Amino acid sequence: METVENTQEDDRKIFVGGLPQDVNDTDIQTHFGKFGEIETVSLKIDSATGRSRGFAFVVFKNSEAVDATVAQEEHTVKNKKVAVKKAQAKQGKVFVCKLKPEITEEMLREFFSQYGPIVNLEQPIDKTKNEKKNFCFITFEKEEQAKKLLQDGVVTLDGTELEVKRVTQKQDMRFPGRGGRGGHAGGFWGAGYGDYYGWGGYGPADYYGPGWGGWGPYTPGPMAYGGGGKTPRGTTRGAGVRGRGTRGLRSKPY
Repeated sequence: METVENTQEDDRKIFVGGLPQDVNDTDIQTHFGKFGEIETVSLKIDSATGRSRGFAFVVFKNSEAVDATVAQEEHTVKNKKVAVKKAQAKQGKVFVCKLKPEITEEMLREFFSQYGPIVNLEQPIDKTKNEKKNFCFITFEKEEQAKKLLQDGVVTLDGTELEVKRVTQKQDMRFPGRGGRGGHAGGFWGAGYGDYYGWGGYGPADYYGPGWGGWGPYTPGPMAYGGGGKTPRGTTRGAGVRGRGTRGLRSKPY
């Protein structure tokens, strides 16, 4: 049997959506503990009301429990049907600089794929020179893959030393991006723009302005709710309607 020591957390985590507002950690432990020993339960709470926001993450001590959990078609917590899915791995993003013009995107993808599957590679264009800038952003499928690359710090590609750094807020301001598209209205995973964990991408027009709504909990009917966009000054929650998230409100400073 696999243990915590040899299995990454992402492979032992599930997402639970559509939880009742009065649910607590014990309720979640009681139900999902039947499938295997649980390491942690992370129930998301509304800070204003102190009640459940309708979703949680459960980390088991081995991945076999995840397989057993998702294999069961229906789950009920406190007499309410909930949606269960294996949690997507948290992605990792790095900033790579000192690129030379002769280094193509194909070369970058081929070289950095040795660290893990690449989800996205972004190299902005210098519009005044009509050529690519000497840096890029690389998003890996898993955060651990990006961390491994950051440990190396400097890599050599085609005889050129490239520096690999963490992505800073200032760097993201120079090249902001929008979150991924949400699901259809009334579906299991909510509506709107944003990532799997409920937060939208950075505002596409005004970096300090609102972002797009994100994934929402399981909500039957014509409307599904998504998390609001995340801006550098904080986070807000917004609602998604008919598969499209509304803009989140301007956030308060950290």
